[in-house]
Amino acid sequence: MDSDSDDPRYSELETLEAIYPEIRHPDIQDKFTFEIELPVEPQAPVTVTFPAAVTSETALADNLGQPLEAEVDSSQVTYLPSLTLRITLPKGYPEDNPPIAHVSTNPQWLPQTTIEKLVGDGPRLWDEAGRDMVAFTYIDHVQRAAEDVFGITSSDGTLQVASEHKLAVLDYDIKAKRAAFEKGTYECGICLDPKKGSKCHKMLDCNHIFCLQCLLDFYNDAIKEGNLSTVKCLSPNCAKERVASQAKTTGKQKKPKTSLSPSELLQIGLTDETVKRYVALKYKTELESDKNTVYCPRQWCNGAARSKKHKKPEGLELNEVSDGESETEDNNDGANDDEKAGEKKPLKFDRGELLSICEDCGFAFCSRCFQSWHGELKICHPRAKDGELTEDQKASLEYIRLHTSPCPTCDAPAQKTHGCNHMICSRCQTHFCYLCSAWLDPANPYMHYNTIPGGKVTSCYMRLREEPVAVAREAPLVLRLFDNEQPQGAQPAVPPAAPDVPPAGGRGQNAANRGGGAPARGRGRGGRGAGRGGGRGRRQGQEPQRNPEAAGNAEAIQQEGLDAAQQAWVRHFVQMALLDAEDEIEGGSDDDDDNFLIR
Repeated sequence: MDSDSDDPRYSELETLEAIYPEIRHPDIQDKFTFEIELPVEPQAPVTVTFPAAVTSETALADNLGQPLEAEVDSSQVTYLPSLTLRITLPKGYPEDNPPIAHVSTNPQWLPQTTIEKLVGDGPRLWDEAGRDMVAFTYIDHVQRAAEDVFGITSSDGTLQVASEHKLAVLDYDIKAKRAAFEKGTYECGICLDPKKGSKCHKMLDCNHIFCLQCLLDFYNDAIKEGNLSTVKCLSPNCAKERVASQAKTTGKQKKPKTSLSPSELLQIGLTDETVKRYVALKYKTELESDKNTVYCPRQWCNGAARSKKHKKPEGLELNEVSDGESETEDNNDGANDDEKAGEKKPLKFDRGELLSICEDCGFAFCSRCFQSWHGELKICHPRAKDGELTEDQKASLEYIRLHTSPCPTCDAPAQKTHGCNHMICSRCQTHFCYLCSAWLDPANPYMHYNTIPGGKVTSCYMRLREEPVAVAREAPLVLRLFDNEQPQGAQPAVPPAAPDVPPAGGRGQNAANRGGGAPARGRGRGGRGAGRGGGRGRRQGQEPQRNPEAAGNAEAIQQEGLDAAQQAWVRHFVQMALLDAEDEIEGGSDDDDDNFLIR
């Protein structure tokens, strides 16, 4: 016991533990081996560079002797990963043996040569002290060296660290800053109450400090109401102070980025749903503020086209460009334009740049004519605005709206001339219904007109061959008169004489049947009525034979068995129908004596 108390190692170890309470003993059996964590806190922030790793491309260029610019990433840090110092006081210390030191870092950002030099400083100090106790002197020596980053920084004050240690170095710096911040007490810039650092947040761009509760209340209300311009530092003169500070440093005045990043909002404590809403509203605001934004022509989509300037955010990541960077890009673009104007080189327009792809639905369309992408060889024209349309163009658009059905995929108008209502787009080969423009399954397009699985039916049930209500006027109007079927054994009724005044409403009446058969009875409008005929032995619903000479030809009308009054009325009706004014004809075909159909 007396021998232990006489050992000088005990007295030095007790003194060290009193000075450094954080000393720990990794091996309980070895009392004279201890460890201590020494923080590496440079006197001023250090710029750490992370050179890119050597790839096959860089190795090949190096072998060929070709210069290749290496990509270097740099960041400014205030704290570097701590250094672990293990000291063993051997037997015979300090008279005969020096202290044995072991230096390590995690990650291994410190060069091996520097570590070996620090290890060799222990025996050197022991020898310089005349073989006296130097454990405290050695620890203090390492601490002082850490303040100067062990003298391994370059002349411009940068420190080079291997790229594989980048994340660990930056993560340690963030945690160390946060730990140092939480130990202090600060005054909130909003409520002016003193708060512990653990209850406060320091803004990343400007270092203003506010308490978390004030920030949460303000930012939650701002994002909920859509007032994104206020989601920034709440210090009144923050932007002006940053501009002045930047002007002193760089000599240039640029508008700084004032909006907060989604990652900082998460650090403050906002929920993921609130931050997602912030990102979506921020992206929408950027698109609406850019006059060059191109939107998808599909009415049910209306998404924005892909753009290098405004990239669609993914999750909580917001791809945005700061105001200062955008201003710099604009200035560079202006300078390039001036250079090109000075060189007087003609700019060749590439039609491939007109290709736009919607971010939401993936639809490829032309940004000039807003039709589905037609390739680079087709010359298209810009889509005119409503205020720039002439009367003829407005009439054409109105005609297309009334007498065509748009393709549900590419919005190309289609006009049916004959056949059923199952249409196939000539541009994109989409199957759709002419009546409702609904998309049809190419494998079974006629299910739309029949009973679908489950016993349900659509609005176009049993309307495969039904004619649309609107009438196309691109060709002369042709009137066709067909007889209705008569029940077996019924006697043909004698048609009454036509009235002196032609009836109105585009409805014919009192027409004799064809070829001396039974008289027809039906209703029609504008030459498009779907009546029933039986004068020629046709069954109900059978497609009638068309006779192009039945209109505009007096002989053809006479052959149909019409008297003079009926012929006069038909001619008058044709003239009014060609002017699209058949509704102005007096009279009607709703009377009980209505017995012929115009088709």
